[in-house]
Amino acid sequence: MKETPQAKKTAQPWKRSRFFRFGRYSNGEYHFASASIPKNVRLIGNGEIGGKARGLLFVIDHLDKGGHLTAHDELLRFPDSLVITTDVFDEFMAANNLNAYVLARCNEKLDPDELEERIVSAAFPQAAREILARFVAREHRPLVVRSSSLMEDSPDHSFAGIYLSDFLANTGSVEERLESLITAIKRVYASTFGQNARAYRKRHGLAWREEKMAILIQNMIGQHYAQDLFYPLIGGVAFSLNFYPWSDRLRSEDGVARLVVGVGTRAVGREYARVFSPKLPGLRPEGSDERAIIQYSQETVDVLDMNKKCLSQTRLPLLHNPLLREVCSVVDAEGVLSEPVSALPPGGRYIASFDRFISRNNIMLFTPLLRDLLAGLQGLFERPIDIEFAVNFPTSKEDGPPLFYLLQARPLGGRSQHRVIHLPSAPRQEMLLSSQRVLGNGERKRIHDLIFVDPATYRWEGAHGIARQVGKIDEELSGREYILIGPG
Repeated sequence: MKETPQAKKTAQPWKRSRFFRFGRYSNGEYHFASASIPKNVRLIGNGEIGGKARGLLFVIDHLDKGGHLTAHDELLRFPDSLVITTDVFDEFMAANNLNAYVLARCNEKLDPDELEERIVSAAFPQAAREILARFVAREHRPLVVRSSSLMEDSPDHSFAGIYLSDFLANTGSVEERLESLITAIKRVYASTFGQNARAYRKRHGLAWREEKMAILIQNMIGQHYAQDLFYPLIGGVAFSLNFYPWSDRLRSEDGVARLVVGVGTRAVGREYARVFSPKLPGLRPEGSDERAIIQYSQETVDVLDMNKKCLSQTRLPLLHNPLLREVCSVVDAEGVLSEPVSALPPGGRYIASFDRFISRNNIMLFTPLLRDLLAGLQGLFERPIDIEFAVNFPTSKEDGPPLFYLLQARPLGGRSQHRVIHLPSAPRQEMLLSSQRVLGNGERKRIHDLIFVDPATYRWEGAHGIARQVGKIDEELSGREYILIGPG
C-alpha cells in the first residue's frame, strides 16, 4: 500500500515546534527566551528536550498563543514543569566514563542492578546540581520525574512504558530533597540502557547510541488526604482511536478512555479500570451485568505515601475519602449496585464505577471536555494521539470545580497496525471469509501459506482426523510462516 501525501505530512506539526537549544548559561544562571518558553516551564541545559516534553510544550504553546482545543478550556490545566535537556545527560555520561562502560557491555546481558548502581553512584554535573538545589529550595510539592528521550513518543515508536518515571514526596531538608531528586534523575538515565529499552530498540532496529535522555520534572497533581496519602482523585489515559470497539454503536474514531481512582499508573496495562468511549460513556464493554461490573472494577489504588516517601498500593475501601462518593457506586451486602448516599449501608462498599461522573457530568463537564480534547489534539498533531491526565478535586466546593490536568500528549505510533484501515469492496465469491466484528488491526510479514479448515464441512466427530492432517501439513511447512484458519 502506497503512502499517501496526507500520511507523509502527519508527523510534521509537533516536530516543527522548536522547543530546544534556546537557553544559555552564564554567571551560574540559565537565561531563557521568555517569548519561546511557556510561562510554567523552565529549562536546565542547552540541548534537546526529548519527545515527551516536546509534545506537552507544543500543546501549551498552542494555547498560550490564543489557540483553542475545547469548548471548556477554562477547566484545562498543566503541571509546572522543569526540563533537563540532553546535553546534561551527555555531560553526565562523558564525565563518568559511562559511555565506555555501556559500550563494553552492549553485546552482553547487562545486569540491571549492577547497571543502575553504577549510574546512580556516578557524580552529577555540578552546574546542573546547583540549579536543582535552588529549585528544591522553593518547590515543596510532591514531584514526578519522567523520562523524555529523543526517541520517546515519536510518531513511529512510542516507547510507552519502557523508561522509568519516579514519584517523590519531596519532604525533608533541602539537601535530602536534592539528593532524592538527583537519584531519581540518575535512575531514569539508567533506564535508557535497561533490558526493556534494549529489547524494544533491537526489535525495531534502533541504534542505542542514537538515544539520549532528557528529563521532565513536574509537580505531582493531587491533594493530601487521610493517612498522609497524596493522590489525584482520578487518573487516566485516553486515545483518539479505539482499536477495540465493543459495540456496533461505536466507531474506532470515537476514541476510548480508562479511568482509575488515584495515580494514573493503574490506568495502563492490564489493571482493572473503568473503560468507556467519550461518545457513549454509559455503554460498558461488560454490558449491564452487575456481577461483571463488580468483578472488573478497580480494587487496588496507587498513591504517594508521604511517610514512606514512595508510590504505594492500597485497597479502595481503605482510603477513607469522603470524595469517593463523587466517582463511586455502592455495592450492598447482597451484591446490588446503587448510587451512593450519605453513608455506606451495613456491609456495603464502594466500587470505582465513575457512572455519575462520566454520564451526567454533574460535577464537572468531564466527558464533553475529554471528547473535545481528543479531537482538538488529533487536529493539532495531525494524527491520532493518546494522552495521560489527572483530575484534581478541590478540598471544598467553594474552591471551584475540579480541574483537568493534561500530563502528556503524544502521537500514536505510526506503524500500520495503528492506522484506520478502509478495505476496498470485493465480490462475495472472491472472499474466503469476512466479519464486521473484528477487534484491532495486526500486521504479520513473510506469510507464505494459508491453511483453511472450512467450517461448512467441519464435523466435530472428525476433529482428530483433521488435526492429524493439519499436523502433517505443519511438518511439510517446517520453517515457513503460515496462517491457520478454522473453527474453534
